[in-house]
Amino acid sequence: LLRRKMVLSTRARSLSSMPALSASSRRGTLAPKLLPTYLADARGVEKFCASSNPGGVLNLSVAENQMLSPLLVPKIRSIMGSINSDGRDGLFEKEWIYYQKTHGSEECRAGLSEHMLRVISRGEYAFDSEKLVVGAGCNAVLENLLFTIAEAGEGVLIPRPYYAAFEFDLAARADLKVLPVTVRRAGFEASSYYPTVESLEAGYWSAVHRGITPRALLLSSPNNPLGFCYPEEVLATCLDWCESKEGMHLVSDEIYAGSVFRETADGQPPWTSIAAVAARRGRALGERVHVIWALSKDFALSGLRVGALYTENEQIRTPLQKLNDLCQVSSTTQAVVTRLLTDAVDAPPPHEQPALLAPNHKELAPLMGGGAGFDPWAAAMQRYNVAQLKERYERLSGVLDDHGVPYLPGGAGLFLWIDLRSYLEYSGGAPPPRRSREDEGLLVGVEEAAMHARDAEAERKLYLRLIHEFGLLLTPGASMRTEAPGFFRCVFTAADDQAFEAALERFDRLGASKR
Repeated sequence: LLRRKMVLSTRARSLSSMPALSASSRRGTLAPKLLPTYLADARGVEKFCASSNPGGVLNLSVAENQMLSPLLVPKIRSIMGSINSDGRDGLFEKEWIYYQKTHGSEECRAGLSEHMLRVISRGEYAFDSEKLVVGAGCNAVLENLLFTIAEAGEGVLIPRPYYAAFEFDLAARADLKVLPVTVRRAGFEASSYYPTVESLEAGYWSAVHRGITPRALLLSSPNNPLGFCYPEEVLATCLDWCESKEGMHLVSDEIYAGSVFRETADGQPPWTSIAAVAARRGRALGERVHVIWALSKDFALSGLRVGALYTENEQIRTPLQKLNDLCQVSSTTQAVVTRLLTDAVDAPPPHEQPALLAPNHKELAPLMGGGAGFDPWAAAMQRYNVAQLKERYERLSGVLDDHGVPYLPGGAGLFLWIDLRSYLEYSGGAPPPRRSREDEGLLVGVEEAAMHARDAEAERKLYLRLIHEFGLLLTPGASMRTEAPGFFRCVFTAADDQAFEAALERFDRLGASKR
C-alpha cells in the first residue's frame, strides 16, 4: 500500500510539472495576428449613418463596392424566383441536394470561361472551362494553388505595397513566407512602382541568402492598392523573368479586371491580362502561369464567395480539385452565378422584366445594347459600374486637387492611393533623412522589410487623427508594407451615395486643415 501511494505521488508531481495544454495550437493562435489591424479598428468605431449617426466614422478601408446593390439585389431575387425544370417557382433542382463536382458545375465553369474571355482577355485568349477550378472566393483558390506549388517555408514574391490580407491567405495554413519586393524608384507616378528585372532579382536573392526558396511571383493586376494597370511590357518582363528561374510560377490575381475605368484616352495604360500577353506571343499560358478572378469586386458579390482559378497544369489541377472539397461553392450559388453571367438583356424572360427595367434601374437601360444580337446582362452591368467608378474617382480626385493633396493617378479598382506625407508629425521633431542609396534606380533603405520605428509611430498617429478628427478610416500604408510612411488607400466605393457625399466633405476639410 505504501509503495502504491509513492507511485501515485510521483505521477502527480510529474503531471503537475507538465506545461498547461493550450486550448489553441500555436498556428491557431498566430493566425488572427496575420490579419491587418485596420480590420479590427473598423469593427470598433462608431459607424456613419446618414439618419442616425451622421457624425460617425466612414469606413473607407475595406475594398467593397456599395454602388451596385440597387441593380444586383432585384436581379438575384428574380433569378431565385425563376421557374425550375419541374415547372414550379423557385430556382432549385432535385440533383442539387447531392454532391457536386468539386471544381464546379459544368454550367458555372462554362459561364465563367465565357465571361473571362470577354472581360479578362478581351477576346484574345480562350479559357478552357475544363481548366477552371471554382472555389469559395479568391483567397481560397489562391491558398489552394500555392499549397500545391510550394512547400511549407518556401516563399512568394510580391511587389510592394500589396493587398494586406495576402499575408494571412498565404501564411495562416499553407505556412508560406511572403517576400515583399521593393520596386519603387524615385518619383510618384505609376511607373515608379513597376517591377523590373533588377528589383525581382534583388528580392529573389535576398530570400535565398536568408535560406528561403522563392517559388512564385504574385502580381495584383490591376494593382491593389495602387489602382493602375500594368503595361504589356512590364507583364512581359515578369513573365520572362519567372520562366528564367527553374520552378518559378507566375500567379496573376486579376480580380479587378472588370473594374478598369480609365485607359488610353485618359493617359492610362490599357488593361492587359497576362493571358493576352501570352496570346500576342502566339503561345499558351503553360504550366507555370496561373490566372485568378472572382465576383467579389467587379460584381460587388463578396458575400457569395465565388472565385475561379485557371491553370493549364494538370499536375496541379488534379490535387486542386480534391483540395477544393474544403471550399466548394454551393450548388444554389453556382446556379445564381451562372444566370448572372449568361442572362441576356436584349430579350429577358417575362418574369425578369421588372427586375431589369424597374424605375430604379433606369440607369442601366441606356447601356443594354440596341436589342440586336446577344448582350449579356453582366456586360451591361459592368458598363454601368465602370461609368460609376469613373465618376467617383473624378469627384474625389477633384477635391484632392483643390487642396494640392498628391495621389497616384489611376484607372482601375475601387480605390485611390493618396500621399499624406505632409501631414505626418514626429515626436521630438522630424527625423533625420533616411539613409538610402541609388542602386540601379531603386530606393534601397537601410531597413528594407519595415519602416523605421519613428516612421511607423508617425503614420499610426496620423491614421488615428484621420479617424477621430475627420471621421475617415483609410487603409494605412504600413498594413500594405509600403516602404515609406504617410501613404493611405481610400476605397471610394465602400460607401453609398449619402456616405460618399459626406466623405467628400471630410476630405475637403482635411485638405483645408493644411492651409
